[in-house]
Amino acid sequence: MLEYKTFRAGIRVDGDFLNVYDVETSFEENKVTCWIASEAGKNFSVVWQDRDLSRNYNIAGHVKVDGTFAGGMLFQPIHFGQANCYNSSLAELKYINASPTTVRPLAFSKLQLTDEDQYLRSAPPELGEICITMRPVVVTGRAPQAIGPNLNTKVHERAKKAFSHCISFGDEIVVAPQHVVQVHPLTQEPSVTFVFKYRALDRLMADGIAPTPPSLKRAAPQGDSAGDELRDSQADAMHEIAFLKEKVKELEARLDTSQKASEKRVKVERGDVIDLTCS
Repeated sequence: MLEYKTFRAGIRVDGDFLNVYDVETSFEENKVTCWIASEAGKNFSVVWQDRDLSRNYNIAGHVKVDGTFAGGMLFQPIHFGQANCYNSSLAELKYINASPTTVRPLAFSKLQLTDEDQYLRSAPPELGEICITMRPVVVTGRAPQAIGPNLNTKVHERAKKAFSHCISFGDEIVVAPQHVVQVHPLTQEPSVTFVFKYRALDRLMADGIAPTPPSLKRAAPQGDSAGDELRDSQADAMHEIAFLKEKVKELEARLDTSQKASEKRVKVERGDVIDLTCS
């Protein structure tokens, strides 16, 4: 998980938090950025927390996926002696709202490519990012649950760059009707922003962001050994070729001497044909 002051956040898949790589922290922007490995077809959830047990104000967390708002949650003030106050400031977003009574799980999926020119500039700037922001807010009212976005990310094949995955939503799940609170930010700048940049693991390893697994590292010496064996075999072949060339020279010299001696004994007249046969 990423941490900043009393805040922390992470991306969970199959019950476990994904490893984070190449973490960068900007105290000027209250921002932490990292890379995570995505796997197409896997559902995920976004988890965030404020561990300040003395906080006496509301703080809201908002989540964006590929630049699109996916949902948020409100942490209310912590009261002295409050039971379970640690978990009261812990949130996990697993779904987006498809309708007032249905939700759809968040998931990684393969990026849809097209050759249609209308999609040349369609890729959002935040494609490949999961972003969580937290800031103090005041509650202004209540409202019915809003309907979430309907992502259908298509990118022109020439504008794909290093992307192979995007965020999508799974099948609808029926839930009870819910209401949400409306809030207004008390500060322009967020208290913290966590940015998780996701790519396929092989891409992260190719770019030197994620480490190569030990099993692949152990394969390298085997490759070197195979290379040494190949070089030794080539050297043996070269020595054998050189030896054979010397033998050929010796045979040619003997043949030349034999031919000269034969020329002294046999005179070939113009027009004669000599038939050489092997016995």
